[in-house]
Amino acid sequence: MANNKFNKYIGAIALGAVMLAVPSCSDDHFDIDKYKSEDNPGVATETLWQLICNNPNLTKFKEIAEKTKYWKDEKKRVENWTYADVLKSGQLTTVWAPEDDYFTDNQKWLDMLEANKGYDVQQQFLGNHIALWRRNISDNSIDTIKMINGKNMIFDKAQGTIETIEINEKNLAATNGTLHTIKGTTPFNYNFYEYLKFNNSLPLMSQYVISKDTTYFNKDASIEGLPDKDGNPSYVDSVYRTSNILFDNIYYTPNSGGEKWDINQECFSARINQEDSAFIMVMPTDEAWTKAKQKLATYYKYPQKYEDKRKADQGATTDIYRTIDNPDSLANMSMEMDLTTPLVFNVHKQPKKSSQLWTLEDFIADKGASAEYLLNTFGDTLRNIVDTTGVVVWDKTSLFNGNLVKMSNGYAYEVTEWAYPQALFRPDLEVEIGYGSFFCTSNTNKNYKVGDSRSVSFNNTQYSDIADKYGHVSRNNFYYLSGPGATSNPHVEIKLQGNLPSTSPVVPRGNTAEVMSGLYDIGIVMVPDWYRRISSEGGIDSLYYDQAYVDSLSSISQMSLTTQISYTSNAANGKDQVSKKTSVFEYDGTKVDTLWIYKDFEFPYSYKNLRYSYPILLIDGATSKTSAKKGFIYALCIDRVILKSKETGEETIVDPQ
Repeated sequence: MANNKFNKYIGAIALGAVMLAVPSCSDDHFDIDKYKSEDNPGVATETLWQLICNNPNLTKFKEIAEKTKYWKDEKKRVENWTYADVLKSGQLTTVWAPEDDYFTDNQKWLDMLEANKGYDVQQQFLGNHIALWRRNISDNSIDTIKMINGKNMIFDKAQGTIETIEINEKNLAATNGTLHTIKGTTPFNYNFYEYLKFNNSLPLMSQYVISKDTTYFNKDASIEGLPDKDGNPSYVDSVYRTSNILFDNIYYTPNSGGEKWDINQECFSARINQEDSAFIMVMPTDEAWTKAKQKLATYYKYPQKYEDKRKADQGATTDIYRTIDNPDSLANMSMEMDLTTPLVFNVHKQPKKSSQLWTLEDFIADKGASAEYLLNTFGDTLRNIVDTTGVVVWDKTSLFNGNLVKMSNGYAYEVTEWAYPQALFRPDLEVEIGYGSFFCTSNTNKNYKVGDSRSVSFNNTQYSDIADKYGHVSRNNFYYLSGPGATSNPHVEIKLQGNLPSTSPVVPRGNTAEVMSGLYDIGIVMVPDWYRRISSEGGIDSLYYDQAYVDSLSSISQMSLTTQISYTSNAANGKDQVSKKTSVFEYDGTKVDTLWIYKDFEFPYSYKNLRYSYPILLIDGATSKTSAKKGFIYALCIDRVILKSKETGEETIVDPQ
């Protein structure tokens, strides 16, 4: 976008608020000495436009300037104001004008004017050769100049170049600025936002990004007139600016009924229109976009109704069911959001290479392979994924397998495959067991009963001799659950809405995840009851180093349980479906171990972006009087619940529009 100050000043002149009377172009022979007075040879007497008109080497530049209307923004053209008028005005500017012999693509710009693409000519050509204020070559410094189209150019005074283009005639003084003639045209590069908005090579991604544009009134750039009869300010020229909500961290999207969705919608968290940035961006082609949505659609199936667990947990008996007006719309919104949020990388925020910050050129040399990990602007951490044999099954550099395109604020990779791993878009879940993970703690209508239950601290480092041999607990604690009486079993309901594995090489921002539609293996990590004893004793008695003693404790503290899962079924009344009870699972209590209670459990609907809806794991202790005599206890020691995501191998055909 053109500089705001320049826009406001020129807008005022165009409206007649300020007019500078200047002579028109003449066909006088160009003579630099003509623009110096006898008394002071350094004082100019002519405008920039007259200098250009009278220079026989700038006829091509002159023709384009006098035919190009001035645009305040992409939608507002000033009909009676051309760049000839701009260069006659009183605003101080510097022009780097390409000489005719080196200006070989002038016809392209004239053709664009004929095709009514004057705004593009302004932004990509004229605005790329004009800057505010006087910019003279008076020393050997190197300056970064912001042109009126917002692009940054390197003005190397020692070398006499602008963006490596040689300056021929320098410091031609005008009453309203300075003219340099150059041997070529300054290169124009889109920034990422402009590329998506104006280039039209990636229609599907562009359509999504541009749909998030928001236009607002810009008071500072507008020209204020006289107050109205009530004393309120009025404007003789109102200027509107367009921004894009994807540049922010989060935003809310209302559904068709006007209600906001329960969860923040995620964005680039990067201002991809900023010229002074160093971004790398993955840009999926239409082919990649469509394939990715076909793959993701399997995991983004939504119901018509779902239960608001927040209200149910508070003991509500009515109005706990919510309706999604258009499940397909929510699925499409979620898929496109998850497609785009991980695409941008700020090179300067990647893990340092040695002690230096990355440069763009260093990063693209090996596609970030020598970085410890990649960190996108949304906050996702992406490392190589290695299998148990040490083989890399997903390489982080595979994200950038595409055509490299230079932008004014970085580089884009146009890719034919959206190569992000399942660990990012449908990760495993780990639900740490704690009071906050229990469902229906305050609803007496639900069968929630736990007796002497509490969190147990077990420091893996402090008790490393035991932990290294019998197993570590997650985050140095687990939960002890007992029935309300000495001979009754605990019953708990666990929210299946949790964090990610701490060992995951790919960690989405916030370290949280929701269950999505499709298959999962579900396990419960059990902890020996004698870990609780060690914790309460505050140290390891030498007896615990005796295997026979540990075995004897385990034999009298075995555990058993049954489970069910409550999940959305899309029933007409919105009530969740409850799975059949599993058979009794027995745990021998000898070491930290995982009981895989379900293999290939299928959730028919996704909970992504439904903050107050989630499936529930119901756990019942299964100790009987008979099994109690065999060493089973009326208690459970649980570390966490694991939901291991599985690829279905299916693809759902979706409408790419």
